[in-house]
Amino acid sequence: MKPIPVEKNIDTRSIKPTLIRTYAYNLNKNDWTKGKFPMRMVDTYEFEFIMASEGYMNLEGIRYPLKPGDLCLRKPYEMTMGEPPYACYMISISLTDDDLLKKTHPLYHNDIIDTLPPVLSVKNPKYYELIFQKILDQYIKNEASSTLLISSLILEIIYAAYQEARQYYLPSSAYSRVIKKAIDFIESKSTEKLSLEQIALHIGMSASHFQKVFKETMNTSPHDYLTNHRLTKAKEWLLMTDDSMTDIAYRTGFDSNAYFSYVFKQKMGVSPSMYRKMHQKP
Repeated sequence: MKPIPVEKNIDTRSIKPTLIRTYAYNLNKNDWTKGKFPMRMVDTYEFEFIMASEGYMNLEGIRYPLKPGDLCLRKPYEMTMGEPPYACYMISISLTDDDLLKKTHPLYHNDIIDTLPPVLSVKNPKYYELIFQKILDQYIKNEASSTLLISSLILEIIYAAYQEARQYYLPSSAYSRVIKKAIDFIESKSTEKLSLEQIALHIGMSASHFQKVFKETMNTSPHDYLTNHRLTKAKEWLLMTDDSMTDIAYRTGFDSNAYFSYVFKQKMGVSPSMYRKMHQKP
Protein backbone atom coordinates (compact mmCIF):
# COMPACT_ATOMS: atom_id res chain seq x y z
CA MET A 1 0.00 0.00 0.00
CA LYS A 2 1.30 3.46 -0.89
CA PRO A 3 2.05 5.57 2.22
CA ILE A 4 0.17 8.78 2.92
CA PRO A 5 2.23 11.70 1.53
CA VAL A 6 3.95 14.11 3.89
CA GLU A 7 2.80 17.44 2.46
CA LYS A 8 4.40 20.81 3.20
CA ASN A 9 4.29 24.37 1.88
CA ILE A 10 7.60 25.85 0.79
CA ASP A 11 8.52 29.46 0.11
CA THR A 12 10.22 30.01 -3.24
CA ARG A 13 13.20 31.60 -1.48
CA SER A 14 13.70 28.36 0.48
CA ILE A 15 14.11 26.22 -2.67
CA LYS A 16 17.79 25.29 -2.79
CA PRO A 17 18.05 22.24 -5.05
CA THR A 18 20.74 19.62 -4.67
CA LEU A 19 21.47 16.90 -7.20
CA ILE A 20 21.15 13.36 -5.84
CA ARG A 21 21.84 11.41 -9.02
CA THR A 22 21.80 11.88 -12.77
CA TYR A 23 22.27 9.74 -15.84
CA ALA A 24 21.75 9.59 -19.59
CA TYR A 25 19.65 6.60 -20.64
CA ASN A 26 19.82 4.85 -24.00
CA LEU A 27 21.14 7.78 -26.04
CA ASN A 28 22.71 5.30 -28.45
CA LYS A 29 19.37 3.41 -28.69
CA ASN A 30 20.96 0.04 -27.87
CA ASP A 31 17.93 -0.88 -25.71
CA TRP A 32 15.31 0.39 -28.15
CA THR A 33 13.23 -2.81 -27.88
CA LYS A 34 13.35 -3.16 -24.09
CA GLY A 35 10.01 -3.86 -22.33
CA LYS A 36 8.29 -2.03 -19.48
CA PHE A 37 10.11 -1.05 -16.32
CA PRO A 38 8.66 -2.18 -12.95
CA MET A 39 6.09 0.04 -11.26
CA ARG A 40 7.68 2.05 -8.45
CA MET A 41 6.96 4.87 -6.02
CA VAL A 42 8.95 8.07 -6.60
CA ASP A 43 11.07 9.05 -3.59
CA THR A 44 12.49 12.42 -4.73
CA TYR A 45 11.76 15.08 -7.33
CA GLU A 46 12.74 13.80 -10.77
CA PHE A 47 13.10 15.66 -14.05
CA GLU A 48 13.46 13.63 -17.23
CA PHE A 49 14.22 15.19 -20.60
CA ILE A 50 13.24 13.05 -23.59
CA MET A 51 15.72 12.94 -26.47
CA ALA A 52 14.03 10.27 -28.62
CA SER A 53 10.93 8.21 -27.99
CA GLU A 54 8.24 5.84 -29.11
CA GLY A 55 7.33 5.10 -25.50
CA TYR A 56 5.20 6.22 -22.58
CA MET A 57 5.34 7.34 -18.97
CA ASN A 58 2.69 5.95 -16.63
CA LEU A 59 2.14 8.33 -13.72
CA GLU A 60 -0.62 8.01 -11.15
CA GLY A 61 -2.74 5.92 -13.50
CA ILE A 62 -2.34 8.20 -16.54
CA ARG A 63 -0.39 6.98 -19.57
CA TYR A 64 1.50 9.88 -21.18
CA PRO A 65 2.88 9.40 -24.72
CA LEU A 66 6.43 10.75 -24.84
CA LYS A 67 8.07 12.58 -27.72
CA PRO A 68 11.45 14.27 -28.23
CA GLY A 69 11.59 17.59 -26.38
CA ASP A 70 9.23 16.56 -23.55
CA LEU A 71 10.24 17.58 -20.03
CA CYS A 72 8.76 15.20 -17.45
CA LEU A 73 8.36 15.93 -13.74
CA ARG A 74 7.70 13.25 -11.15
CA LYS A 75 7.07 14.09 -7.50
CA PRO A 76 7.49 12.15 -4.24
CA TYR A 77 4.83 9.50 -3.49
CA GLU A 78 3.71 9.28 -7.14
CA MET A 79 3.50 5.81 -8.69
CA THR A 80 5.26 5.57 -12.03
CA MET A 81 6.34 3.10 -14.68
CA GLY A 82 8.30 3.79 -17.86
CA GLU A 83 7.52 2.10 -21.16
CA PRO A 84 10.47 2.18 -23.56
CA PRO A 85 11.63 2.65 -26.20
CA TYR A 86 12.92 6.10 -25.35
CA ALA A 87 16.19 7.93 -24.70
CA CYS A 88 16.55 10.60 -22.03
CA TYR A 89 18.54 12.54 -19.47
CA MET A 90 17.33 12.19 -15.86
CA ILE A 91 18.07 14.11 -12.68
CA SER A 92 16.90 13.27 -9.19
CA ILE A 93 16.94 16.23 -6.80
CA SER A 94 16.07 17.43 -3.33
CA LEU A 95 14.49 20.85 -2.98
CA THR A 96 16.08 21.53 0.42
CA ASP A 97 19.18 20.33 2.27
CA ASP A 98 16.95 19.01 5.08
CA ASP A 99 15.62 16.28 2.77
CA LEU A 100 18.92 14.84 1.56
CA LEU A 101 19.04 11.95 4.03
CA LYS A 102 15.32 11.15 3.91
CA LYS A 103 14.23 7.99 2.13
CA THR A 104 11.15 9.72 0.71
CA HIS A 105 11.06 13.50 0.40
CA PRO A 106 8.06 15.63 1.35
CA LEU A 107 5.52 16.61 -1.29
CA TYR A 108 5.94 20.38 -1.39
CA HIS A 109 3.33 22.92 -2.42
CA ASN A 110 4.41 26.19 -3.98
CA ASP A 111 3.02 28.46 -6.72
CA ILE A 112 5.95 27.58 -8.99
CA ILE A 113 6.24 23.85 -8.29
CA ASP A 114 2.46 23.34 -8.46
CA THR A 115 2.35 25.06 -11.88
CA LEU A 116 4.69 22.52 -13.51
CA PRO A 117 2.79 19.76 -15.35
CA PRO A 118 3.84 16.09 -15.47
CA VAL A 119 4.79 16.47 -19.14
CA LEU A 120 5.71 19.77 -20.80
CA SER A 121 6.53 19.97 -24.52
CA VAL A 122 9.23 22.65 -24.50
CA LYS A 123 9.68 25.26 -27.20
CA ASN A 124 13.44 24.95 -27.59
CA PRO A 125 14.62 21.39 -26.87
CA LYS A 126 18.27 22.23 -27.61
CA TYR A 127 18.27 24.78 -24.79
CA TYR A 128 17.19 22.16 -22.24
CA GLU A 129 19.46 19.49 -23.73
CA LEU A 130 22.50 21.72 -23.15
CA ILE A 131 21.50 22.28 -19.52
CA PHE A 132 21.02 18.56 -18.82
CA GLN A 133 24.33 17.79 -20.55
CA LYS A 134 26.09 20.38 -18.41
CA ILE A 135 24.64 18.91 -15.22
CA LEU A 136 25.88 15.45 -16.19
CA ASP A 137 29.31 16.85 -17.15
CA GLN A 138 29.69 18.63 -13.81
CA TYR A 139 28.45 15.58 -11.88
CA ILE A 140 31.17 13.48 -13.51
CA LYS A 141 33.89 16.13 -13.06
CA ASN A 142 32.96 16.61 -9.38
CA GLU A 143 35.09 19.72 -8.92
CA ALA A 144 34.88 22.08 -5.97
CA SER A 145 32.63 24.45 -7.89
CA SER A 146 30.46 21.73 -9.47
CA THR A 147 27.84 21.67 -6.71
CA LEU A 148 27.22 25.39 -7.01
CA LEU A 149 26.95 25.28 -10.79
CA ILE A 150 24.66 22.24 -10.76
CA SER A 151 22.29 23.94 -8.32
CA SER A 152 22.09 27.01 -10.56
CA LEU A 153 21.38 24.81 -13.58
CA ILE A 154 18.57 22.98 -11.78
CA LEU A 155 17.04 26.34 -10.85
CA GLU A 156 17.36 27.29 -14.52
CA ILE A 157 15.30 24.24 -15.51
CA ILE A 158 12.62 25.02 -12.92
CA TYR A 159 12.46 28.69 -13.92
CA ALA A 160 12.36 28.05 -17.68
CA ALA A 161 9.73 25.31 -17.33
CA TYR A 162 7.62 27.54 -15.10
CA GLN A 163 7.70 30.36 -17.65
CA GLU A 164 6.59 27.96 -20.40
CA ALA A 165 3.94 26.27 -18.25
CA ARG A 166 2.36 29.61 -17.41
CA GLN A 167 1.71 30.15 -21.12
CA TYR A 168 0.59 26.70 -22.19
CA TYR A 169 -1.37 25.86 -19.05
CA LEU A 170 -3.27 29.08 -18.53
CA PRO A 171 -5.34 29.39 -15.35
CA SER A 172 -9.08 28.97 -15.84
CA SER A 173 -10.33 32.39 -16.86
CA ALA A 174 -13.01 33.93 -19.01
CA TYR A 175 -10.15 35.69 -20.79
CA SER A 176 -7.94 32.64 -21.46
CA ARG A 177 -8.56 32.73 -25.21
CA VAL A 178 -7.71 36.42 -25.65
CA ILE A 179 -4.74 36.16 -23.28
CA LYS A 180 -3.37 33.29 -25.39
CA LYS A 181 -3.88 35.44 -28.50
CA ALA A 182 -2.04 38.32 -26.80
CA ILE A 183 0.85 36.06 -25.78
CA ASP A 184 1.21 34.71 -29.32
CA PHE A 185 1.32 38.31 -30.61
CA ILE A 186 3.83 39.41 -27.95
CA GLU A 187 6.18 36.56 -28.78
CA SER A 188 5.87 36.99 -32.54
CA LYS A 189 6.72 40.71 -32.22
CA SER A 190 9.20 40.47 -29.34
CA THR A 191 12.15 41.64 -31.44
CA GLU A 192 10.32 44.85 -32.36
CA LYS A 193 9.33 47.92 -30.36
CA LEU A 194 6.00 46.89 -28.90
CA SER A 195 3.62 49.05 -26.87
CA LEU A 196 0.78 48.10 -24.57
CA GLU A 197 -1.60 49.88 -26.94
CA GLN A 198 -0.46 47.78 -29.93
CA ILE A 199 -1.08 44.52 -28.07
CA ALA A 200 -4.46 45.68 -26.78
CA LEU A 201 -5.51 46.79 -30.26
CA HIS A 202 -4.56 43.39 -31.68
CA ILE A 203 -6.97 41.59 -29.34
CA GLY A 204 -9.70 44.26 -29.42
CA MET A 205 -9.44 45.64 -25.88
CA SER A 206 -8.65 48.97 -24.35
CA ALA A 207 -5.09 49.20 -23.04
CA SER A 208 -6.16 49.65 -19.42
CA HIS A 209 -8.64 46.75 -19.48
CA PHE A 210 -6.14 44.46 -21.21
CA GLN A 211 -3.41 45.24 -18.68
CA LYS A 212 -5.83 44.49 -15.83
CA VAL A 213 -7.04 41.10 -17.12
CA PHE A 214 -3.53 40.05 -18.21
CA LYS A 215 -2.19 40.76 -14.73
CA GLU A 216 -5.09 38.92 -13.08
CA THR A 217 -4.70 35.88 -15.35
CA MET A 218 -0.93 35.62 -15.66
CA ASN A 219 0.14 37.20 -12.35
CA THR A 220 2.55 39.44 -14.24
CA SER A 221 2.26 42.54 -16.42
CA PRO A 222 2.43 42.43 -20.25
CA HIS A 223 5.67 44.43 -20.06
CA ASP A 224 7.30 41.96 -17.65
CA TYR A 225 6.09 39.01 -19.74
CA LEU A 226 7.69 40.56 -22.83
CA THR A 227 10.92 41.24 -20.95
CA ASN A 228 11.09 37.69 -19.59
CA HIS A 229 10.44 36.27 -23.06
CA ARG A 230 13.26 38.39 -24.49
CA LEU A 231 15.58 37.24 -21.71
CA THR A 232 14.71 33.60 -22.35
CA LYS A 233 15.61 34.01 -26.02
CA ALA A 234 18.79 35.87 -25.03
CA LYS A 235 19.83 33.00 -22.76
CA GLU A 236 19.34 30.58 -25.64
CA TRP A 237 21.61 32.69 -27.87
CA LEU A 238 24.20 32.99 -25.09
CA LEU A 239 24.27 29.23 -24.62
CA MET A 240 24.04 28.16 -28.23
CA THR A 241 26.16 30.73 -30.13
CA ASP A 242 29.35 32.76 -29.89
CA ASP A 243 27.55 35.93 -31.03
CA SER A 244 28.52 39.21 -29.41
CA MET A 245 26.48 40.76 -26.61
CA THR A 246 25.49 43.63 -28.90
CA ASP A 247 24.19 41.26 -31.59
CA ILE A 248 22.21 39.25 -29.03
CA ALA A 249 20.78 42.41 -27.48
CA TYR A 250 19.40 43.70 -30.78
CA ARG A 251 18.34 40.26 -31.98
CA THR A 252 16.17 39.77 -28.90
CA GLY A 253 14.54 43.19 -28.95
CA PHE A 254 16.57 45.32 -26.55
CA ASP A 255 17.35 48.90 -27.57
CA SER A 256 21.04 48.71 -26.66
CA ASN A 257 23.68 46.41 -25.25
CA ALA A 258 23.89 48.57 -22.12
CA TYR A 259 20.15 48.25 -21.43
CA PHE A 260 20.24 44.52 -22.20
CA SER A 261 23.10 44.00 -19.73
CA TYR A 262 21.32 46.06 -17.08
CA VAL A 263 18.02 44.15 -17.36
CA PHE A 264 19.77 40.77 -17.58
CA LYS A 265 21.76 41.38 -14.40
CA GLN A 266 18.68 42.72 -12.59
CA LYS A 267 16.73 39.56 -13.40
CA MET A 268 19.46 36.89 -13.36
CA GLY A 269 21.90 38.25 -10.79
CA VAL A 270 24.88 38.02 -13.18
CA SER A 271 25.91 39.80 -16.38
CA PRO A 272 25.25 38.16 -19.77
CA SER A 273 28.96 37.49 -20.26
CA MET A 274 29.26 35.85 -16.84
CA TYR A 275 26.13 33.78 -17.51
CA ARG A 276 27.69 32.50 -20.74
CA LYS A 277 30.97 31.69 -18.96
CA MET A 278 29.18 29.82 -16.16
CA HIS A 279 27.21 27.64 -18.57
CA GLN A 280 29.59 27.02 -21.45
CA LYS A 281 31.26 23.66 -21.93
CA PRO A 282 34.91 23.54 -20.80
